[in-house]
Amino acid sequence: MKISLSDIEKEGFAVLHGKWGGVHAPRSIIGLTSESADSYPHFQRMSIGYFAYPNPTFKNIIPSSRFYGYEKVIKQKKPPVVEGDFKTAGKLEQSVSKSQYIKKIKRIKELLAAGEIYQMCYCIRFRKKFSGSPYALFFKLTEVNPVDYSAYLNCGDFQIISSSPEHFFSVKNGTIKTTPIKGTISKKNKKNLEKLINSEKERAELDMITDLERNDVGKICEYGTLKLKKEREILELKNLWHTYSEVEGKLRSDVGQKEVIEAMFPGGSITGCPKKRAMEYIEKLEGLPRNIFTGSIGYISNSARIQCKCKGARFGTCTCHLHLNMDFNIAIRTILIKDGYLEFWAGGGIVADSDPDREYEECLLKAEKFLDIIKP
Repeated sequence: MKISLSDIEKEGFAVLHGKWGGVHAPRSIIGLTSESADSYPHFQRMSIGYFAYPNPTFKNIIPSSRFYGYEKVIKQKKPPVVEGDFKTAGKLEQSVSKSQYIKKIKRIKELLAAGEIYQMCYCIRFRKKFSGSPYALFFKLTEVNPVDYSAYLNCGDFQIISSSPEHFFSVKNGTIKTTPIKGTISKKNKKNLEKLINSEKERAELDMITDLERNDVGKICEYGTLKLKKEREILELKNLWHTYSEVEGKLRSDVGQKEVIEAMFPGGSITGCPKKRAMEYIEKLEGLPRNIFTGSIGYISNSARIQCKCKGARFGTCTCHLHLNMDFNIAIRTILIKDGYLEFWAGGGIVADSDPDREYEECLLKAEKFLDIIKP
């Protein structure tokens, strides 16, 4: 099916590109004709949308969640090619300077030393004027920075472009998997991979967040089914390496999509430990609402219809955990376009032995591909 410029300009147009649904080779899932759905959609074959980051008190400039329901989606190898271009203008705004950033990290280390928190994800916001086609920017990112969980959502008066390498969680056949990422190093030096693997600091970051995610998953799983499937695996991207782990468990029979969402959100890898306390300090120190950044983008669908024996199946509303199908990313490396501006964030987990200068360099490394693309 040929997709046109008028299609991508309609509210509800969506593309999920990469390894969504657990496929091995990258593919695109494309949503065209849609109807608005609520945060916990039951009645559509597939719903694609997002959950924004839940700041403790700040109000986001976008709704807390938005989903679009599709009776049918298109699946193909690559995102659709559509004519269009974009440009940015003016000075790149940065929420803090390097010197301010270093002061913030020193303050976080004081909190860590005092036992207030054990890890915290602190981030910088970048902002610039934008005009043209948001989809053109998404398509360019898929070419120059291929990742496993990229996404494009046209939400009418704003658009979301995600180039995220981080898989948050998936639910399929009654099993939930979560894949936290922590640990980053540049690929400019081949010896850096060995440094990453041998770094006790990077290991501590990932271990803490893996334990946090294991606790979240454990709330909704059958006793004795929780497993650490992968530990400190290497994820290779164009310009850097990450380390990640994978936790898996079998959902309890009384768990549906609402319970999964409430147990998992927001992701521990982009908040800290303990999660609630870290989020409070994030808000105080960053001083801005994160909006879509470190929220989550993905789909919810249900594989059951008449064949299921539950009460709601014949109406297409089965909520059995065995038929629940969900897949979400962590919305890092993610752009929000609204009111003539684009914004994106970059940051990292801060622990007791974090070096402020190196953390700042890591921040810019994560933003590197975006910064290169939006230069005038």
